[in-house]
Amino acid sequence: MIQKILLASGNLFFRVRNSLFPVIFIGLFLFTRPAHFLGNEFLDKFIVTLGVITALAGQCFRLSVIGFAYIKRGGREGRVYADDLVIEGFYAHTRNPMYVANYLLTVGLGLMYGSPWVYFFVIPFFSFVYLSIVVAEENFLRSKFGADYDEYCRKVNRFVPNFSGLKESLKKFSYDWKKVIRKEYGTLFGTLFALDFIPLWKAWHIYGFTEKKTEILVRLLLLVPGALAYFGVRKLKKSGKLHTEEPSVEKPS
Repeated sequence: MIQKILLASGNLFFRVRNSLFPVIFIGLFLFTRPAHFLGNEFLDKFIVTLGVITALAGQCFRLSVIGFAYIKRGGREGRVYADDLVIEGFYAHTRNPMYVANYLLTVGLGLMYGSPWVYFFVIPFFSFVYLSIVVAEENFLRSKFGADYDEYCRKVNRFVPNFSGLKESLKKFSYDWKKVIRKEYGTLFGTLFALDFIPLWKAWHIYGFTEKKTEILVRLLLLVPGALAYFGVRKLKKSGKLHTEEPSVEKPS
């Protein structure tokens, strides 16, 4: 019963996965107020720092996975789909490195925001979303690749990475920074924007503009070079100068 619910939910969430994060967080900004963790300003500083570290870890993990080995699991016509079973690079150490990275990013930004809604809705909701999507993908991969996928599942954890031997796994790769910029610039700038905007929004709502005027104005100014950099990279991508040939992927024998 639970498996059927996860499978049905995963197929649904897969279709809208790219819009879920911005929609939920924009709704969070519009309809909830940021807060200090447990109403304690000192404790909140620790939690915010933990949130920043967690979010950056998630973003760096995304940059690493995309740069060294990227799995084409973008779906086809809104459905779960994959051409190949990718078992190399980071995928030799966790079956879902991108979802692990996305989850870290989500939790980290949520911790920074601090609203009770983060703990009672956002984090549980995205936990369910990512688990259900993974269950849907596993169902597809198992039906397509059969015993090869079962063997892969026996060797590699679903989520928790085992970094033993990672250096050896990445030896055959070179870091494709052009591919990273081309595929990841939107998420990267979105993360940097959130890391600047969340403290701004939080200071404004908790203390007011007058008390935190300097901090708020400085953070607003920091958004300007970020926006210019974003549109600069976007233009560079459209020019075709970031194009690289996609490497072949290893298939199980």
